[in-house]
Amino acid sequence: MAQRGLYQPKIADAHIRQLYQWVKRLQIPMTHLVNALLAHALIRLEQGVENVSDPPAGAYRRRKTRPEENR
Repeated sequence: MAQRGLYQPKIADAHIRQLYQWVKRLQIPMTHLVNALLAHALIRLEQGVENVSDPPAGAYRRRKTRPEENR
């Protein structure tokens, strides 16, 4: 049971769906996967990884190429 007054951030539904798919593939509890991912991320933060707040590379839109002019 959660203790009263603890901060419980809202996790994006899209992340929950992805996590759910992974726990089914890996056949582990959701809490084990989330704790493992957080442990890894916290170690990376402590190592001084930069640009943590940047979106992942897949979140960027691809640059459209310009059509060749007067070929």
